[in-house]
Amino acid sequence: MDIDFTRLKYFVAVADELHFKRAADKLMITPPPLSKQIKLLEKELGGPLFERGYHEVRLSPLGQQLVGPAREILRQVEDFKAAATRGVSGLVPIRVSATAYAPSDLLAELETAISGLPVPTEFSVPGSAAEVTAKLIAGQAEIGLIHLPSGDKRLRHRVVASYQGGIAVRFDDPLASRDLVSIEELRDRDVAIDFARPNPVVLAGLTRMLNRRGIHRIVRTTNQRGGEVEMATQVFNRHLVAVVSYAPDSFIGKIFSPPEFKLIPIDETTWAPAEIALAWAPERVQSRLGEVEALVEQIADRLRPVHRGV
Repeated sequence: MDIDFTRLKYFVAVADELHFKRAADKLMITPPPLSKQIKLLEKELGGPLFERGYHEVRLSPLGQQLVGPAREILRQVEDFKAAATRGVSGLVPIRVSATAYAPSDLLAELETAISGLPVPTEFSVPGSAAEVTAKLIAGQAEIGLIHLPSGDKRLRHRVVASYQGGIAVRFDDPLASRDLVSIEELRDRDVAIDFARPNPVVLAGLTRMLNRRGIHRIVRTTNQRGGEVEMATQVFNRHLVAVVSYAPDSFIGKIFSPPEFKLIPIDETTWAPAEIALAWAPERVQSRLGEVEALVEQIADRLRPVHRGV
């Protein structure tokens, strides 16, 4: 089986957006050739990668199984190209890693920002903030985009975005008619926070904050990393409330979208926004510390740090 790398890139783009038009815009092509290439890839693989509805696109079981390996293959291709560039130019790039759990619009802005830096760069989206942190501490990346709190005192950080808290509920949930909720309204509900499971520090902190607000019925919906689709299925089937960031353009925001779900912002007077930051480990970049910190400031300025909630 010969797999075209461009088709893998198209597959990952649609998996990120769960929308062919938005994926096509992101790839700077039109939807028809994108759809054609996805169908050709599905034919090569022997099964559908997406479940296509009139108003929605979802990963099929095969798509869920292959999207992780596809990301890893594309990362290795980029590493190969970067190594070739280094071999020719002799320049050592700045490696920037970002959590895949950041909203996709912010990731797109970040990639654009680092592409315009005056130094060679390598950009990757390895997974959770915990994985990005591990790369920074291991010296496998110079700059990382992570959720706060990081829980690792060896990191410095610069906040670049904050997102209002939100909840996701079934379309017919009593809260689905609301445009704003307070966190205290969840005290008698079963609440899922599995989106934070890949980052133990964030998960523990979020649990403590909910407990302080009188919310103790916190349930687990998945045992696997990257199980957002399973989480959404259980929220739907068990009538749970999922506490998430109110970021409709993020991967999780798109999973919890109409018509099956309603994403609702939480009143900020009852729940603090989630913060995302650029981080670096000074001890691991000692010889390039000044350069790294200067680049962090340049990236932050290009991202125009703002509050991204409603």
